[in-house]
Amino acid sequence: MAHRLDDAAAKLHRRKNGIIIHTIEEYLDKNAAKLLQEEAQKQSLRTNQLDAMDENSAWEDSHDEMGRHP
Repeated sequence: MAHRLDDAAAKLHRRKNGIIIHTIEEYLDKNAAKLLQEEAQKQSLRTNQLDAMDENSAWEDSHDEMGRHP
């Protein structure tokens, strides 16, 4: 990969660092929406799991061991 970067820098008359930065920026621009969507999905799943745990806890608190409501 180092040789490919050297060749690209020479052909483009640019510094290797500039090529790397440009490539990372392009990647982030193209994938930012996807990365945000994935994070939103993870957060939603966590919230749903916590809500389900809260509902189970509330049910258990309001019922005795036989499942009867006090």
